[in-house]
Amino acid sequence: MRECSGRLPRNGCYPAGMRQAILIMFMALVVAACHAEDAKKPLADARENLPRIASFSPALTATVVALGWGNALVGRTPWCASSAPIVGSFNDVDLETLARAKPTLIFIQQTRSGAPAQLEQVARAQNWRVEFIPATSLNDIRHLPAAVEKAVGFTAPVSPQRLVDALAKELARCEAAQKLSPAMLLYSSDPIGAFGADTYLAQAWCAMGGTLASSSNGNPNLSMEELFATRPKSIIVITGADNTGTQSQQALRLACANRSVALITVHAAQLLLPGPELTTGLQLLRKEIERFCNGANAPTPSPVTLEAAAPTRVLVSIDEREAAHMGNASSHSNPNSNPNSNLNLSQGANTP
Repeated sequence: MRECSGRLPRNGCYPAGMRQAILIMFMALVVAACHAEDAKKPLADARENLPRIASFSPALTATVVALGWGNALVGRTPWCASSAPIVGSFNDVDLETLARAKPTLIFIQQTRSGAPAQLEQVARAQNWRVEFIPATSLNDIRHLPAAVEKAVGFTAPVSPQRLVDALAKELARCEAAQKLSPAMLLYSSDPIGAFGADTYLAQAWCAMGGTLASSSNGNPNLSMEELFATRPKSIIVITGADNTGTQSQQALRLACANRSVALITVHAAQLLLPGPELTTGLQLLRKEIERFCNGANAPTPSPVTLEAAAPTRVLVSIDEREAAHMGNASSHSNPNSNPNSNLNLSQGANTP
């Protein structure tokens, strides 16, 4: 057999060095093609093997939906924004409906009380995996998308980092927050209920450059005297509904006017739920406080107004007996109250 020379002969014989280079290139193309096929497998596997999720936390349900896994939800509470079947609430699980839903993964918002014993027993018997994920502090909310993706075990259609970046944008320092500080953030004005320093919303306010008039933790109920004893420059009432004109609201408005304290009411239910919707809520909050500080006199468009509004009661504890510790009156003051909700506003709220 004739050896190939350094030049390419007319009969197509390649030099030895060129043959080796061609072989290397060919192998590289094969490896690249294999990697491309492997990259497609997680997406295909996710569609076929994605867990069937039942969530007992509105915050975790919202995160599942935001990550693009809404179709994987097979069970939820009455307060979750999803079309999945209702399988009861955290403290009142409908085990029969839950069993029919055939979940393989149960999401529960982490608390000191843990999961209901009956639910844990059924989950073990049915081989359902139970994941406890914290959603109390601002740092918890930052890590929520990644924690949910890790628990599901597949790459989410929507990148968790995308949700984190959107939240970070709304947490950027805001001159209006500084001007209105020190502030008291309220989730109710009848009775007066405040976001404590360890709650996610108070932490978000501080991240935006604001300061708090009180360093108390939890979600304390205050008298009018105790509220103004904190010497706030502004009082910001966060509500989930526009129910204006109550006597208590008028009293708060008058008290603020007499003390030259700014009173701003923001109708943004998104601020009352720790999860991805907090980003939208912070957008509304920033828009309103900036409008207020700029001295705009035009009527504020819905859903944000400057008039004091009757509050939507916000449950600060997952456990009914813990809710009673915060005050039985709060669970009866508004028909929209949901005493079985899995909503936690602060770590302090979970203290028995």
